[in-house]
Amino acid sequence: MDDPMIATRLENLDRRLAQVEQILPTLATKDDLKGLATKEELRLAIEPLATREELRAMEVTLRREIREEGDRSRRHMEIITEAQRDDIRMLAEHLSAVMLKLEDR
Repeated sequence: MDDPMIATRLENLDRRLAQVEQILPTLATKDDLKGLATKEELRLAIEPLATREELRAMEVTLRREIREEGDRSRRHMEIITEAQRDDIRMLAEHLSAVMLKLEDR
């Protein structure tokens, strides 16, 4: 290698080293990281993700539960509606009787 090439390489090296020196003060030290969880603690804390088969089984279960709840709600509303019809029928009969009495006067 000739002198100009060596000089160019040294300039490039100096420039790259200056960039590294600018970054170094922003990096965390071991002391900065002491209060954080270790890799092992993080590994133990992460629960395994569900498989596709587990998700499909969950979907089937949830769909069944939703369908059953819909059926229960429908039956409940039918009972409430029938009771309301009876109340309206009784009110109509009472109103009809009251109106007949008023007409007789």
